[in-house]
Amino acid sequence: MAISRKISIRVLTSQGLAVEDEAVSLRAPGGLGSFGVLYNHAPMVSTLTPGKLQWKRPDGTLRALLIGEGIFEVAKNQCTVLTSSIQETEPAAA
Repeated sequence: MAISRKISIRVLTSQGLAVEDEAVSLRAPGGLGSFGVLYNHAPMVSTLTPGKLQWKRPDGTLRALLIGEGIFEVAKNQCTVLTSSIQETEPAAA
């Protein structure tokens, strides 16, 4: 039996839930510098600066958003992003 190594991602704006997806890795523009999240990451809360939020889906495809300022939380393999704005963008090469 295969073990699931996925993390769930929820991106919320003032209009509500904007994105709900799954990932195997995620990169975010933290207030003290860019950081990454993998399966079983320790619980954490961080501020976010405007920049690129990017993740790799379980099928290997990449997805990215340009986000505004906000807050990031990870706990129990669930990432929640609260941000002032989002815009779809091209992911950077892995």
